[in-house]
Order: sequence, then C-alpha cells, then structure tokens
Amino acid sequence: MKEEKRSKIFESIREHFPAVADFIEENYNTLKIALFTLLGIIVALLITYAVMQLLFPKKAKVQEDTMFQVKVQKVTRENFSEKYTVMGTIKGNTENDLRFEIDGPLASYGFKQGEPVKKNQIVASLDPKDSITKASYAQGRYNSERSVYFSAAQRLKVFEDLFKMKAVSETKLQEARYEEDSAREKMKSAQSELELAQSNLAKTNLTAPFDGIVSEILIQAGEFVTSRDIIAKFVSAGDVLLTVDIPEKDTQKLKIDMKVKVNCDSYPNQDFWGVISEIAPTVKEKSRTTEIKIKVPNNEGKLRSGMFGRGEVYLVEIPNSIVVPVETIVSLGKDTTMVPLVKPSKGKQNQGIIELRTVTIGQKTEKSAIVTEGLNADELLVIETQGQLSDGVPVIYNEVKTEKDILEQK
Repeated sequence: MKEEKRSKIFESIREHFPAVADFIEENYNTLKIALFTLLGIIVALLITYAVMQLLFPKKAKVQEDTMFQVKVQKVTRENFSEKYTVMGTIKGNTENDLRFEIDGPLASYGFKQGEPVKKNQIVASLDPKDSITKASYAQGRYNSERSVYFSAAQRLKVFEDLFKMKAVSETKLQEARYEEDSAREKMKSAQSELELAQSNLAKTNLTAPFDGIVSEILIQAGEFVTSRDIIAKFVSAGDVLLTVDIPEKDTQKLKIDMKVKVNCDSYPNQDFWGVISEIAPTVKEKSRTTEIKIKVPNNEGKLRSGMFGRGEVYLVEIPNSIVVPVETIVSLGKDTTMVPLVKPSKGKQNQGIIELRTVTIGQKTEKSAIVTEGLNADELLVIETQGQLSDGVPVIYNEVKTEKDILEQK
C-alpha cells in the first residue's frame, strides 16, 4: 500500500519536474540516508536546547528569579549606652510613724489622707480638756508659791539688816533663811509642774516634722490612743527614693551618682530621672542581695510611696557613636568582623548589591555595638534578610526609618 502511494507521488514529481525525478531516482539511497541523518541531527539539537534551557537559563532571567528582599536602615550617629535594669518600691525620702507623746482621746485631724502638709502645721489633736485643767491648776499653784517665796525673800533681807545692827539674834536669822530656802524649793517644784503641764498641753497637738504628706491614717478620731500607738504615716515632700535589691555579683557595676531612668505603671509614657544616692555596705544573708537607693526629684508630687518602679542605670554613655544592632555583625574567626551593606544600583529603584564590609567593633552590649572603624553615617545597613547574604549578590531593599528620622518628621 505504501509502495503504491510512493509510486504515485514519484510519478507526479516526474510529470511536473522530470529533472528532479531523474536525480532522485539515481541518488535515492543516498538521499534517504541524508534525510534520516538530518532528522536525527534536528531532534538531537532540540533535545540539547531543551536541556540547556533547564540547566542554564538566561543570565537576566536567573538574576530576576534569584533576587530576594532585604530590609535596610541608614547608619546614624547616636548616643551609645550600656544599661542595667532594676526594679523596686518607691518610698519617701524620709518616712515617719506619727505618735502622740501622751495618752488621750484623739479629737481630730488637721488634714485628710494624701494632703500636703507644711513643717510645724498641726496634723492631729487630742482632746485638750484634761491637759488644760492640769495646766491651769499648775499655773495657780506656781503663782501662789512664787508669792510665798517673794515674801520669804523680803523677810530674810529685813532680818539680815537687823542682824547687822544686832537687833535680832542669829537664831532668828537662820529661821528666816530656812523659810526662804523652803519657799524657793516649793516655787521650783511648782514651776516644774507648770512646765510639765504646759508641755503636755502643747503635746495634745501633733505637728509635721517637715514638709510632707499624710500618706495613711491608721486610727480614726474619737478613739483613745497611747504613746505607743501609731496614728498615721507621714512621708516627706519633694524627692523620693526607689529602693531596689541587686545580686551581690552586680554590686561592683554600680557607683554613686550614676544616672538612672525611672518608670512606673501609673505614668507609662513619662520618664523620671534620678541618681544612685546610696549603696548598702552589707549583703543580706538570706537573699544574697545588696540594697541600693535611687534619689528621684518629685517636685510635681506624682510619685507616691508604695508605687512599683522600674529603673535603667546608665553604666556607660558614649555620645556621637556609630551604633549597629548586634545581630547584624558577622564574625569570621577571632580577628575578622563584618557587617552587610547594600550599595544601591544606579538607575534601578530599590535595587542594589550586597557588600560584606570588614569593620572594627568597640564597646558592646547584648543588643548593640559601637563600630569604631570601617562604617560611615548614611550607609545602608542590612537589618533583615530573606536569603543567604554573600558579597556581590543583587537584592531588592526596603528602607526602614530610624528613630531619629521619625522624631525629625514629628
């Protein structure tokens, strides 16, 4: 069937192209071999091309497919600091337990709890009736004894003059002296009683020992109190103390007058600044901690005794430094330290080439480090990547604003 079809095709060629038909007839076998060879070469080339496309795509295509994204941030100069975190309780610079020195019924308070009080103002008072009665009685007795004494003193003077004139005997003179001495002692005793009564009368008023605040009232008016009873808590106005305990191993890090930033939950968006004012010379045996006190100005009275406070002690401060996050540092052995940068490509927006730059690292904390050599301000530092970084790799970058940029925009 195939032979008949091939004969018909050949006869058609001979009819229209006799010369071509003669050439095919004379070189049929050779042409057959050449045709199959050509078809084999074409198939081989197609297969080779397909494999090459899979294994070795075009360079531009490779770059486009393999470029990954990174986040960068401009290198800036800032104040580098190493901090030590502490937590504790805020207390008044001076705290007093208020007590009366005498017993009696508590009559009234001059101030409400939490109100400011000036030094020597009356905070609370006892019922003064009994004290007034005693003071009045003591005053009357003293006046009487003083009159007796003055009379005895004048009588003694008269007897001394008479004795000089030998008008009275020595015995009478001695009697006059004895009466004068006795009257003087009774007057002194009455005077002491009067002073005590007046003192007790004054003690019915409890005054503020310094400018401060009645932080807590413990006994209400109307109750009977003794000299042992604490009627109220009183704290000084102005500066407060953040008292904290730190492990003994960290004591050597802290020094008097180190700057401290203090925050508390009541004012989450406000910083209070103070300094270390005291470091205890001893270590608590049970907790193995040392107590330190941080003095914080409190002119507005916002910080109150008993509040919970957090503090950041500034151990080291180095101004105008180039600072990078610790996680961006690449260490190659002991002597080589590098950071990844992006060099922007000209004419290509947000595209660049990775450069691993050798740098010298200075002071270092858990989160950041100072670069002393090898890095300049305004260069683009890689802070986050989606792929493996190596020198010369093309990337797409997105710039993240620094805190300094955000503040300048505001």
